[in-house]
Amino acid sequence: MDMGLDGKVALVTAASRGIGRAIAQELAAEGANVAIASRNDDALKAAADTIKQETGKDVAAYVTDLLNDAEVRKLADDVEKDLGPIEVLVNSSAGPPTKPFEELSDEDWREALDIKFLAQMRPSREILPRMKKRDGGRIINIIGSHGRYPHAYAITAGVVNAALLNLTKALAEEGAPHNVLVNAINPGLTDTERVTYLANLKAETQGITYDEAVAEMCQDTLLKRLAAPTEIASMAVLMASSRGGFITGSMIDVDGGMTPCI
Repeated sequence: MDMGLDGKVALVTAASRGIGRAIAQELAAEGANVAIASRNDDALKAAADTIKQETGKDVAAYVTDLLNDAEVRKLADDVEKDLGPIEVLVNSSAGPPTKPFEELSDEDWREALDIKFLAQMRPSREILPRMKKRDGGRIINIIGSHGRYPHAYAITAGVVNAALLNLTKALAEEGAPHNVLVNAINPGLTDTERVTYLANLKAETQGITYDEAVAEMCQDTLLKRLAAPTEIASMAVLMASSRGGFITGSMIDVDGGMTPCI
């Protein structure tokens, strides 16, 4: 199936590992010219090498701190100078640390907002106006199921994810007259470092083993397993593609049937 992505310029943030890297790889496999960004230089280079080995496509890698607005602006400028106008932006970001509610300080909440909400808002703020001027583009926010279905063991993620869902809907409304489509993907339990972190936290809090914590978490899904990052990436490719031309303002759960069970 031709997804209409051949030669399209796509920027994926937080793409050195996990879901971000899987999305970058799937976009490259469909022929897109992919740029990836991350703060971790070594991990970023390793991701670019892996994607090239798997797809045969060169990947442009940019060390960027999404917490710094000037660096985000430079990232957008550099990608457009090196590859051309950004036609697809995938906002991925790290999940915030969490702990029991009464132990969360004001600084913990600020950090949660900074490393997830603002790390996705800033690239959109920089690139959306460029897409509007060109009358076209796609923005895809990788958020998470806790924005709609909170858990106590992921309280900071739930709050910032809810904010990102709100942002997605608002940007979809703003972008629509200019054919800029803005959507969100809410991954469920996915085999990444984030789930490892949450399972360890759950195990410690409840006095159970790590494996017991993962098994208990998977019971919240109909499929009773973790997702592979590529299963999330497939939805991102659809949203970015010509096949997704009538999808905007959508917040799609890719969670193995977890949401009806909560």
